[in-house]
Amino acid sequence: MLNHQQLSFITPSSSFQSLLIFITTTFIFMTQSTQVKSFSQKTQPQAPVWAGYKQTLIDAGVLDLREQRPIAMKAVNVKNLAENNDDDESSSRIITKIIHFQRHGQGYHNLLGDIYRQGGNSVEIDDPNPETNPFVKPEIQDSPLTMKGRQEAAAKRDEASTLTPEIVVVSPLQRAVQTALLSFQDHYQSNIPFIAHQGCREQLGLLTCNKALPLSQAKAEFPQIDFSLITHGEDDSLWNKHPTIRELPLDEADRAYNFLTEFIMNREEKELAVVCHSAWLFSVCNAVIDCDGDESLESWFGTGEIRSMSVSFHPK
Repeated sequence: MLNHQQLSFITPSSSFQSLLIFITTTFIFMTQSTQVKSFSQKTQPQAPVWAGYKQTLIDAGVLDLREQRPIAMKAVNVKNLAENNDDDESSSRIITKIIHFQRHGQGYHNLLGDIYRQGGNSVEIDDPNPETNPFVKPEIQDSPLTMKGRQEAAAKRDEASTLTPEIVVVSPLQRAVQTALLSFQDHYQSNIPFIAHQGCREQLGLLTCNKALPLSQAKAEFPQIDFSLITHGEDDSLWNKHPTIRELPLDEADRAYNFLTEFIMNREEKELAVVCHSAWLFSVCNAVIDCDGDESLESWFGTGEIRSMSVSFHPK
């Protein structure tokens, strides 16, 4: 269980906001009945569902594009590094980083999706109607962690404490920030820098749960985080470029590719943590980085889950 110190570490105002969101969204659910088809992007899918999402990436041609990019990326589970020391890795043109990817703990949007399904409903993720799609409700903007989500993040603290990232990079969305501050609390207390980057945030557009808080509010609530690279302003200009449709798979993959090759690859740190989101991570591990069919890397991340990879960058 979380103690008072851990709760206060991610700010009382966020806790109060989380409670208000839960009360509001639960009341909305109890007074509505939805009958929609499809599946929710925002709850941890079982294998057939994430396999279906991978087919979506294939149909969009994103996996084919991976082979055409000027910098190829390959990932190996760090547990298997001894078995995957290829001779070509010694090339001076190849850059290798250890990256600890983590998905945020359960957010209120995840919980709300669960409540909808438990009521006998399903969710069409691209439905713009807030009466039938919980992820576009205005009350769920920049969905924070639930208490369960905070417990999931705190439970990863022991595992994270064994890792040695030189920097922790976080999505600017508050559920990712809260997760990072709980899981990597020991690193923050050791003065490891925490920096927000919009390249690793969740899908842009349509889904209100992925629309960021005003930047001034995020800075005030999370003074532990360096937001100097965030440029989306008070009304999230990135999300608002296409507010009625979700970011297309190709656009999301391009954004992830640019984040990895322009930011991560060129940093001096050899070991980094990146705390972010499920759909973004699935795109990275299937459409951007070649994970060589390793399901332990390519499958959907569980809430709070950390996966450590050796990622090599191969300029062509």
